[in-house]
Parts: sequence; C-alpha cells; structure tokens
Amino acid sequence: DEKDVATRVIDKHFMPDMAGNLRSFSAQTVRCVKCGTKYRRIPLSGKCSCGNKLTLTVHEASVKKYLGVSKEISEKYELSQYTKERITILEMGMDSMFNNDKVKKCKLSDFF
Repeated sequence: DEKDVATRVIDKHFMPDMAGNLRSFSAQTVRCVKCGTKYRRIPLSGKCSCGNKLTLTVHEASVKKYLGVSKEISEKYELSQYTKERITILEMGMDSMFNNDKVKKCKLSDFF
C-alpha cells in the first residue's frame, strides 16, 4: 500500500530527522575551519584562537532537507490530515527559527 509506506517513511524517518536537526541547530556549537577547535559559544573576537574564521556545526540546509519532499509526498499520496498538520507545525517551527519577522525589505513606493 503506497499510502501506508509513505506515512511510515515520513513518520519514522523524515519527521524525527527534521525535528532532531532543528533541536540541534538551536543548541549547536561553532568550530574552526582550519584547526577544528569547537566552541560552545562564539568568542568575542569572532575568530578562533588560531586566527581563522568559525563555522556552524549544523546548517539550515540540513534542518530543511526533508521538508519539501515530505510536503510533496503528503500531497501526492493524500496522507492523513494529522500527518499533514505535523509537517506544517514543523515547518512553522523552522520558519520561526530561520526567518526574522522584524526585518522586512521595503521599497520606497511602499511609503506612498
């Protein structure tokens, strides 16, 4: 049954992976590109003690990697409303994490 397989793949693989990555993103560390030293918090200088730049250990793309596929599968195989809503709730969590509501791009014509 295609619908059952799609539901199981989303419930057992995609959803836990996305939720876990979102949780990891919010509590991640940063590491040095060159020497690999990990910091729990970004140093005030913004650089590693060796002088090189720092990078995040969990990236936005790894959090969102199954979101589009999950939404597509849920629509294609007409999964239950419960599964669709779980995907939507997880998407709202991702949006609140990555999109800043205060920063909006405005044009000069928006003020006239």
